[in-house]
Amino acid sequence: MAKRTDVLRGDDVREVLETVLADEALQELMDAAGFQQRQRALHGRAFVRALVLSAAQGDGGRQAGALKYYFEEGHMTVARSCQYEWFNEALEATMQGVSDRALAYASGLKPNLPGWLGEHVSDWLAVDSTTVKLEDDLKKLYPGTGDYAALKVHKTFSLGVGTTVAYHLSPAREHDSRHLDIDETWRGRGLLADLGYASIARLEHCEKFDVRYVIRLKDNWKPKVDFIHAGDVTRTFLEGSDFDALLDDEVLALTGPSIDADVRLGSADLPARLVGIEHDGVYRYYLVPRPKVGVGRMAARARAVLEQ
Repeated sequence: MAKRTDVLRGDDVREVLETVLADEALQELMDAAGFQQRQRALHGRAFVRALVLSAAQGDGGRQAGALKYYFEEGHMTVARSCQYEWFNEALEATMQGVSDRALAYASGLKPNLPGWLGEHVSDWLAVDSTTVKLEDDLKKLYPGTGDYAALKVHKTFSLGVGTTVAYHLSPAREHDSRHLDIDETWRGRGLLADLGYASIARLEHCEKFDVRYVIRLKDNWKPKVDFIHAGDVTRTFLEGSDFDALLDDEVLALTGPSIDADVRLGSADLPARLVGIEHDGVYRYYLVPRPKVGVGRMAARARAVLEQ
């Protein structure tokens, strides 16, 4: 495995590619899938590598781009009809195997979380999605939110390893939230997610499986404030007061650099910590678990996690 450093060097890239795209491994995948049984003009292993390497180019992900990359490497040219016959179910199975090998390699690396980022968690995982528009004839398979075809790529990015460690596809029309399950496999990890994956039920699962989290406060959530650790409080208030009401009545003034408060969420009164961070004159609110660290340190830590 490549030696972990703060900067990915050429030798590290070479080691990754030589491990994931090794000749014996690729040949085994192609043989299992039945790829290259009759295409004598095709150099199968080189073609698979071209598919991987061309993905980083401007036209990456398109058949024409991969073919161009492959032929520019000096491999035998064939008729266009033959070229597109190479893109079949056997190739799809082979590429799935390559993907599985790459993800297994990344997941096997030891996370590097300096300082307190590694406290209480084995790794921080950032979950996000990217929408990709497709050709119109794929609308039935991958319906978009409008009259077009599109899919979503749901990615799990490891902060400790510095790369994607899991992904899957869905129709773009489907909501992000249904594509994230917090279960026993997440125990001891940290979750960073945008609002598309935010739900009180998901935070309850994080509590159940000992998962730390940093997630933005949704506008329609109404946190009830139990105690304020940091922030300009102008007068006393009742425990369980509505957070928005405290702001509207200026009981909690937005005049300091941060807010740090114990809150409860939802009908089940899920305990959490609300952190407000002032940035360019605007407060941004995040939810994190009730901390097991000293009072007054959570806002700084949440800021540092988000900046990684």
